[in-house]
Amino acid sequence: MFGISGFFKNIQNTFTKEVVLRTTIKNIIKKHTEIDIPIENITYRNSIINLKNINSSALSVIFIKKTKILEDLPKFQDIR
Repeated sequence: MFGISGFFKNIQNTFTKEVVLRTTIKNIIKKHTEIDIPIENITYRNSIINLKNINSSALSVIFIKKTKILEDLPKFQDIR
């Protein structure tokens, strides 16, 4: 049973880290652009942040302020 509980604990830790990362990204984007993006529309994989179901004008504003947004993510310097 210990193996199963350890497995589920690892899954829970991974899920918690991902939610914290996505929430952090959401808050930083909102801080710089005042655009509120649901965390369900933010994905992070292979050091790349993808924003889904966002209108083009919001994406343009985020792209313009991309450098400031990325500067606020010092822990995740490999994010593009």
